[in-house]
Amino acid sequence: MKRIISLLLMVLMILSLLLCFPLTASADSMYIRKVVSLVYDDSTSMNGDKWAYANYATQVFTGMLNNEDKLYITYMSAVQDDPSHEPDEVDLSSGAIQKSVDSIRDHDDRQDTPFAAVQTAYDKLLDVDDSNPNTQYWLVVISDGDFNEIIKESDDEKKDFLNEKMESYTDGVMPNGTRPQITFLSIGDNIVPPDENTAKGIYTYQANDASAIVGAMSDLSDRISGRTRLDSKDIKQISDTKIQVSSSIPLLNIAVLAQETDARILQAIRNNENDIPVSREASVSFSGYTDLAGTAYLLGDSQSAIGSGTYDITFDKKIDLDDLDILFEPALEMRMTVTVNGTELSDYRDLKNSSEGDVISVSCKVYEMGTDKEIDFSLLPGDTKYEISVNENGANKKKVTDKNMQLSDYKLSNVQTELTAAVTIEGFNPIDYTIKFTPAKYVPKTVYTIESEFDGDKKSIKYDDISSNTDLSVRFTVFADGVAMTDPDAVKALNPQISVAQTGNEGAISYSNDGKIVFTPNKANIVAGSSGSYDVDVTCTLADGTNAKATYTVLLADYQVVAVDVKDTIKKTEFYGNTVGASFYVLKDGVKLSKEEVEAGITATLDDDHSDLKTKVTVDNDGVITVVPYSEEEYKLNFGRWFVNWAHYWGLNKNDVTVTLSHPYGTASSVIDVTQESVPYRLLNVWLPFVLELAVLLFLIWWVYCILAKPKFAKNASVYIADLYYEGGMGNHYHQIGVMERKNLNRFNKLKYRWKPTLKTTVVSLGKIKVSAGDGGSIICNSKVWYKGNIEPLYTDARDAIEHPEKVRLYIDDNGGYMNIRTLSPFDAETIQPVTTLDRPDTELYYVKMDMEEPDIVDGKETITSGTIFVYVNNI
Repeated sequence: MKRIISLLLMVLMILSLLLCFPLTASADSMYIRKVVSLVYDDSTSMNGDKWAYANYATQVFTGMLNNEDKLYITYMSAVQDDPSHEPDEVDLSSGAIQKSVDSIRDHDDRQDTPFAAVQTAYDKLLDVDDSNPNTQYWLVVISDGDFNEIIKESDDEKKDFLNEKMESYTDGVMPNGTRPQITFLSIGDNIVPPDENTAKGIYTYQANDASAIVGAMSDLSDRISGRTRLDSKDIKQISDTKIQVSSSIPLLNIAVLAQETDARILQAIRNNENDIPVSREASVSFSGYTDLAGTAYLLGDSQSAIGSGTYDITFDKKIDLDDLDILFEPALEMRMTVTVNGTELSDYRDLKNSSEGDVISVSCKVYEMGTDKEIDFSLLPGDTKYEISVNENGANKKKVTDKNMQLSDYKLSNVQTELTAAVTIEGFNPIDYTIKFTPAKYVPKTVYTIESEFDGDKKSIKYDDISSNTDLSVRFTVFADGVAMTDPDAVKALNPQISVAQTGNEGAISYSNDGKIVFTPNKANIVAGSSGSYDVDVTCTLADGTNAKATYTVLLADYQVVAVDVKDTIKKTEFYGNTVGASFYVLKDGVKLSKEEVEAGITATLDDDHSDLKTKVTVDNDGVITVVPYSEEEYKLNFGRWFVNWAHYWGLNKNDVTVTLSHPYGTASSVIDVTQESVPYRLLNVWLPFVLELAVLLFLIWWVYCILAKPKFAKNASVYIADLYYEGGMGNHYHQIGVMERKNLNRFNKLKYRWKPTLKTTVVSLGKIKVSAGDGGSIICNSKVWYKGNIEPLYTDARDAIEHPEKVRLYIDDNGGYMNIRTLSPFDAETIQPVTTLDRPDTELYYVKMDMEEPDIVDGKETITSGTIFVYVNNI
């Protein structure tokens, strides 16, 4: 019996203990308000023990709820009598709690089991308005029989009916945007319960007798509340009438249930010095059951924390620890800091305004409720669990589980994101909170900038001329991501604002076709204390604060900027270290102004031809302004630096330098003459290097051309060469070819044979003959040729050898170093040419160069007695 009371007490505690955890810089208590709508089966079938235990459990449940909770009881008999019956709201205030408990105990009715009672209880949840997203809504159904509406249907039909109804309830949305949870306790075998569906928040329990009711109620309580009872090791019996409990963390209240005893609490003291008030007390009982009697106490007012430490509870009579159930409600609150891109949020709902690419960091701390006293994590139980996690589309992407409770630098994506933080203290419900949001898709933000400029060089205007001004104007150019906006309508859409200071100075605003904002002054206001002139600031500002400013001068006197004639000149090669400049001075009503009066607001520019030069501006004490153009780079033109000096010299600008001085009091220009170098200088340092370098260049070009244009030997061609001898006597005449060599001609195509700057091919020596490359693969033989034709072996075994010179060479090597051929007759001496061109490689034609000037006469015939035989062929 005591177990059911303890578990009912757990139910109570969960209703007040579930922790809330808002992702804001502010703090909330661990306490979570509960709205409970209880369906109480007071039908006839609940007679006996079932009625007694259910009634008593409901009394304890009611007596242990907090004042802030809401409890509504729907008796089935009331709905049967009146279908429009409104559930009874139970008064949970301290002054009325006993009366509320007594009312439950005294309830006695015996009728049927209408399902309409469940619908009525659910509808009541929908009526209880609560905007706190942490408030939990509970529908609790206790019944021991099938509902009237489905009593005649089959078991399957009954179950389908209940499943459909329960799921439709959990799909409903409560006033605070959450979904309700359902616990369904079926008592006995005469009822078909709905299926349990934990994913939908539906939990079912079943009990067949009074003892089983205790077990079922125990499981039900555990499901709702978790383990909240104080561990026995933390309870001590100090004396017969005094017990002591302890806690390492501060508490909101202490709940005590004393059963099967009439001992009452007289006093509760923390750390032997601070009284803990008894804020609520309710007696619970059921007539005829001695074990169903006790008193429920609530120590502490739940408005301020009870500090950690030891708590001595004194009773007016002897008390046994077995008669007590003690539960704690921690007085802890969670505070979380969330930053997005380094900026701390004051409201977690601002996460819904985040974008992909944003970087968030989260840190959590635990405090004593209502104070700034941080609770050291080391004071929490050692098995306390800590977690901060980020899920995207249901998949975990990052998690931290150490007690530092810091998640740093997480980059958001454009997906459904769930940020969860939790601290779970063993024995209590977790401090947890989950916020779901979807960062917006990143859209690059356009960055606007503005630049100002004057339309021309004029930056001042006479007071008397401003009303008809057309010469002085300020132009503002708006840039989007660094690109100038040229559409006037697009610029207007940004709603630029023009402001003018000093007050009283005004102008016309217009937009040019190229998108520029144009401000033309047309009204001036003489500023008090002005002496001769005053400055006016014109500022153009966009909605995001981007702005640009320009300043023009209103002249109250007659000012004139005068240019002094420049007598000195500058050689065009001497701008480095130049000291020759253009001078100016300013007159006010004909009187020259001093240095102090003119040195502010000076701008010097050079003509476009000399815009690469720098300018040095100085102001003498007498007010003379001197502008000296100069070059930062020195380039010496001398003999030691001849190379392309002529190009540098010719590249120097020969035009005169125009110096323009812009001043708030006006503008003037002066010209410095630029002169050439002396004739000897130019001859030595410009023309002579040019001529020499040009000659060298032309020679190199010719040389390269010669190398590339010379004829080459055919890549795969060779010359076969051998000595030729005459053999005769006894009427037998023939020639003999000695050892034959092959000379590959491609190697003579290398640069070392071709480097000379001439188009003639180098003549190469191939033994007793010399050749050079000709056009089209031909070669030129620089020797007299006395024979041109074929050869014929003297013996038949050499017939095949004459098919190619390579075979001739091999035959000679294999046959004693010679081959006998039929006699070769020389050409007619008159046809012999000093140089013969061999047009192409030919395996048929052999050429003979004689060793003598004229052929010998043998047997009355001209005969080649000795010489060199060769043939120009492709390689094998």
